[in-house]
Amino acid sequence: MGLRIAILAIGLLCLLTTTVLTSVAATTFGSSTIVGIDREKRTITFQTRDGQTWTLPVADPSMLNKELVAKGDQVSIEIDLSDRITKMTRLSENAPLEPKSEPTQSLDSY
Repeated sequence: MGLRIAILAIGLLCLLTTTVLTSVAATTFGSSTIVGIDREKRTITFQTRDGQTWTLPVADPSMLNKELVAKGDQVSIEIDLSDRITKMTRLSENAPLEPKSEPTQSLDSY
């Protein structure tokens, strides 16, 4: 019985440690301005509200689509522990930047 409790306690401790590490894994830069986009290198350069300039790679190259991101856009940027941009949210629209889907036609129009 004591062995089961010890194993359970160790398991819970490991789970809590993983949860804490995951929650601090991402850093968010709010109210940043995109100052450059290098589609070849798959990087975005942005300036934070306090004037720091960062150039970081994107985790997903589709984030660099011309329709999604442009120089001068005000965004919130989230990065992972590898210093890759994992998520951008346009502050004016308050929505994640995602590739636009192609319009579809309804079969009812025929």
